[in-house]
Amino acid sequence: MSIMTLLPACLWFLLVSTFTGANKADEYCLRDIYSQVKDPNGYLTSWVFGNKTAGYICKFSGVTCWHDDENRVLSINLSGYGLEGEFPSGIMYCTGLVGLDLSRNNFYGALPSNMGSLVPLLTTLDLSYNQFSGEIPTSLTNMKFLNILMLQHNQFTGQLPPEIASLLRLYKFSVADNLLTGPVPHFNPTTMSIEPENFANIDGLCGRPMDACVDPEEEMIQLGKMGAAVGAALFAPVALVLDWFVFNGRKKITRRYKTPKLQGLKHIVSLMS
Repeated sequence: MSIMTLLPACLWFLLVSTFTGANKADEYCLRDIYSQVKDPNGYLTSWVFGNKTAGYICKFSGVTCWHDDENRVLSINLSGYGLEGEFPSGIMYCTGLVGLDLSRNNFYGALPSNMGSLVPLLTTLDLSYNQFSGEIPTSLTNMKFLNILMLQHNQFTGQLPPEIASLLRLYKFSVADNLLTGPVPHFNPTTMSIEPENFANIDGLCGRPMDACVDPEEEMIQLGKMGAAVGAALFAPVALVLDWFVFNGRKKITRRYKTPKLQGLKHIVSLMS
């Protein structure tokens, strides 16, 4: 067999092996998600594994594949299923995943610090209306294709990673109703419209479109000046009252000592006359 005949066969073998490996990885991805979450409402009952038919996982509730006859997951939408548990780390095995919606469930705990490398091809990530906590991972900025990032109504703390502003494709974003603090990243207004609603009910954030950030040292100086002004305003009337009492006290003492001297002089004058 010549090399020219053998080469196409090898390429075909590699191509089939790649797709087969990818298909198995995506199946393992869904198995791992299924094993990591609690499903009290039974929405995942259609997730029955072991079928050898091509594309069988594409019929799972909430799962969309690139092609119906290929076990390669395009997106996972489990919004409103009432699922419980921590973020399913097995999602990393869905290597072709571009959409992930876990909103309106009961997921909790911190997001993986390397989350951006787990699902780097995502264009949509919706984790809103859960109980996720901890800091928002800086690694999210590795998702260079991200268009939509919805993190509202969770319990995230700490600062918003300023690197999020470097996601140039991002046009829809919200972190409202969290426990975040610090400055809002400087998003590019030409690519995304930033409104106060994106950061609603977060008293700890500052910077456009929220109230301007104040330097802590400058704030202390301003508070000191305000305290001095208030103190002076309060002390002035007290000082006037004290001064009045002191002045009147001195007048009474002066009169007390002056009266006997005048009476003594009158007595001496009467004796001499």
